[in-house]
Amino acid sequence: MDIVKSFKVFQLVAQEQSFSRAADSLNLVPSAVSRQINELEHWLGVRLLNRTTRTVHLTKEGSDYLAKTGQIIELVDALKFKKNDPKNIEGKLKISAPMMLGQHLLPQIVAGFKRDFPNVKLSLFLLNRKVDLIEEGFDLALRVSHLADSNLVARKLGNLSFATVASSDYLASNGTPKVPTDLQQHSCLINSAVSSANRWGYKINGRVKNVKVAGDIDANESLALLSLAKQGQGVAFLPEVYVQKELANGTLVEVLREFRPEPLPINLLYVSNRLVSPVLKTFIDYVVAYFPEVMPKLEAEVLYP
Repeated sequence: MDIVKSFKVFQLVAQEQSFSRAADSLNLVPSAVSRQINELEHWLGVRLLNRTTRTVHLTKEGSDYLAKTGQIIELVDALKFKKNDPKNIEGKLKISAPMMLGQHLLPQIVAGFKRDFPNVKLSLFLLNRKVDLIEEGFDLALRVSHLADSNLVARKLGNLSFATVASSDYLASNGTPKVPTDLQQHSCLINSAVSSANRWGYKINGRVKNVKVAGDIDANESLALLSLAKQGQGVAFLPEVYVQKELANGTLVEVLREFRPEPLPINLLYVSNRLVSPVLKTFIDYVVAYFPEVMPKLEAEVLYP
């Protein structure tokens, strides 16, 4: 038995949660993948996976061995990695990011990375929820939030600000809110994809307070809300990167700017420094280096003369 190969098959099955999907990735038949896992379980003397008719899940022992085998694969890959020619690096990464980053910023980074490292395969999952990196087989995740204590390694990439915006036509017809509580008299465009959809946070008297808002239109995707705001359908609370162009050309007007909450940190998360493969380390270093270049910066003197 090729033990390193078996470790890699086990890692892929755990990531895909499926023998058939892992087999497709490896260009094997599912029975061959199943046989590899059976032989590995026999060799280790433990059950690694619980099988059902539709999916597979790690056992407790499987989770422990996934981390240990990951360290071994990392060491083997590091021995093969040609540092003098980084373009030869190969591998596959599974990445999670919220929609607000995946639609505007992450594609630019991925495109640049692929130009420099053409042999790396990348799978992007744009999800407005926190994923379990180990259980769901993600190599890294981007998150926009203050982080709770965890066993994940975090690298701060920057900050994301939010703006309250509306079209000039809407404001001409409905008036301009002067303080956050005025929003209760306005039609607000609600982002149903977030848990605090009907509560928008503002800095009032030095503290962030939530203001309850409501409206006749909600959507689970920010670009749709942006389009609706441009068409005069209400007030929207959106990431600043979404509305930079519209604020610059006057399509949208920012209101309540003096009540903006503090920006939220953008963090890159991964499981452990000990489990960082050469391809993952290369991607992390690339994101950290180039993120500031793709992060749009609003020119205050242009937008707010």
